[in-house]
Amino acid sequence: MGVAVPADQALERHCRRLVRRQALKAAGVSVLPVPGADLFVNGQLLASTLGQISMAHGLGPDQVARLPAPLRNRVDDLAMEVGSYLIGRALTQGVLISALRGLGVRLGVQQAAKFAPVAGQVASAALSGWMFKRLFDRHLAHCQQVRAALPELPAPPPLPALPHTLAAH
Repeated sequence: MGVAVPADQALERHCRRLVRRQALKAAGVSVLPVPGADLFVNGQLLASTLGQISMAHGLGPDQVARLPAPLRNRVDDLAMEVGSYLIGRALTQGVLISALRGLGVRLGVQQAAKFAPVAGQVASAALSGWMFKRLFDRHLAHCQQVRAALPELPAPPPLPALPHTLAAH
C-alpha cells in the first residue's frame, strides 16, 4: 500500500518523468546521420510534449478558452509576465521557434554537428536532449507559476498513465 502523494507533487513527478523520457527520445532521433531528418520528428515530439505539460496543468489552449473571460485574461497576463510563449496557445511552428529562440538555441549548430563522423552525431544528440530538457523544464516551471498564482483555476484533469520503462527512473 502506497503513501498518498499530494496532487501537485504527483503532477510534478508525472511531468518530470515525461520530460526525461521525451528528451531521451529527442536525443535518440538526433543521432540519425541525415541532417534535417530529425527536425520533423523532434518538432512533433516537442509540440506534443509541451501540449501534454500544458494540459496536465489545465493550461492547454482548449482549457484556457473555456475559462470565464476575466480568468482567461489573468492567465494570459501571467503567462506573459513569466515569459511563456506557450501557455494557453496552439503550438505552431512559429511559436515553437520563438520559444527556442528565447533559450538562445541555434538549431543550425545542432544540425551542423551531424556532418562530423561519430563525435558529431553524439554531440548532436547531446545538444538535442539538452535543448529539449531545458525547454520542457522551463515550460513546466512557467505552468507551475501560473497555477500557483491562480488558485481559482479549475483542478487539472486526472493524469494519464505513463508506460513503465527503465528510462522513467
